[in-house]
Amino acid sequence: MFTGLVEAVGEIVESKPTGGGVRLRIEAPLAAALAPGDSLAVNGVCLTVIVAESGQIHADVGPETLR
Repeated sequence: MFTGLVEAVGEIVESKPTGGGVRLRIEAPLAAALAPGDSLAVNGVCLTVIVAESGQIHADVGPETLR
């Protein structure tokens, strides 16, 4: 359940088109606490962590979410 609390603020540092949407690279202080497969709420949209390393998180965004 979403409590409305903001745990951290990140910055989108790259948005790269993929075959099925976009891959976001987000710089965020909580990256070290995340692992592939974890869920991350970004402005109310739930994303799945693909990679979390070096202070950055990679997540794919599909066409439906982009619309």
